Amino acid sequence: MSGPRALTLALSLLGALACAVRAAELPGGHVLLRDAVSEDGRVVAAFAPEPGDRCWLLRLFERDRGRWTLAAEGAGPPRPRSGSCSPVVGVLAGNGRVAAVYAPWEAQLVVLERDGQYLRESGRITLPGQMGKPFPPPGQTLALARDASALLVGAPHHDCVLAVPEDACGVAYLFRRNGRAWRLELRFPRPPDARATDRFARTVALSRNGQVAIVGGPGSWERAGRLWVYARAADGGWDLLETLDPLDPRDLEFGSEVATDAAGEIVAVAADQRVLLFRRRGDLWPRVAALASNEPSLGTFGGALALSSAGNLLVVGAPRSACPEEKMGIRCGAVRLFSLRRSGGGLAVAEAGALEPVMWAALADFGWRVASDAAGRLIAVQGKLAHLFDR
Repeated sequence: MSGPRALTLALSLLGALACAVRAAELPGGHVLLRDAVSEDGRVVAAFAPEPGDRCWLLRLFERDRGRWTLAAEGAGPPRPRSGSCSPVVGVLAGNGRVAAVYAPWEAQLVVLERDGQYLRESGRITLPGQMGKPFPPPGQTLALARDASALLVGAPHHDCVLAVPEDACGVAYLFRRNGRAWRLELRFPRPPDARATDRFARTVALSRNGQVAIVGGPGSWERAGRLWVYARAADGGWDLLETLDPLDPRDLEFGSEVATDAAGEIVAVAADQRVLLFRRRGDLWPRVAALASNEPSLGTFGGALALSSAGNLLVVGAPRSACPEEKMGIRCGAVRLFSLRRSGGGLAVAEAGALEPVMWAALADFGWRVASDAAGRLIAVQGKLAHLFDR
């Protein structure tokens, strides 16, 4: 494919509907982790809605003979006397046995590993550097390699320097596992060409094999965000190879969500009501496709992204989409699926259908978080419930 390929959607919310069989819903109130599904599709991770006297309670659900049951759980720190806990973001490793929970405001991470029916702490990390200002709400600031050997952490409000129109901040850290210890392997500072408004490190992504790292984030002050792609060299070092830019220089949503396949060859990036696809050619990632929606009812198309490790399925959430016509209310949400096929140096993209929740509900924001197994057969979608779909 010689240039970007635009694929415009004109799907109605009731047309071309469910292309998958609903497998289950996790108990009410459970919230999926950002990367919530194991590569083999047998384990799903979610935070429990009632952690008791703890700040959070992480649970693993496992599929056995078609049924999903609670398999293991691990609790966070005790709830402080004030009753207010710092917000956290969590991810599950592809092996389904290791999870990481990041408390950005405290600059701390805990790594949990499954031991029978328990998730036990196997490592703890305190970020180096100085926090320059209060942290933004947790976003895509944590990524974990498939075998849990590497962690990429974004700290967008660390290492600030005075600048106009806002302070220039942001650094990302790559940690490598050595037994139960985690050592800092590399610090990704703001690149020389980064602007203060880029909000560097508000978004991070790590290929499943841990060899490609993406750092960036959405922009501000009417300047679009950017993404920087790093790859591990043969000598073990890391090189900055490419900068990914949006179609519209005013696109403040560019980089708010990022997804990659196992090798970091295909990269999906959320933009303003569109999703841009990049595919590696040598040391560059040229843009090869642009998915957009001209359906007015599809709100925040690209509000959540998941790309299967095999690179054959892209899941796109549109959580602020309007409710079906016969339903009352707003922001029911929507999810669209796209099949991807490598074609020459580009990608052939086709609509693969849509998903719908067990019941439509106003303000459910169905699709505000999505995840997939390696083959794109099991899809997890967050709304008011955590839904699991089999394809």
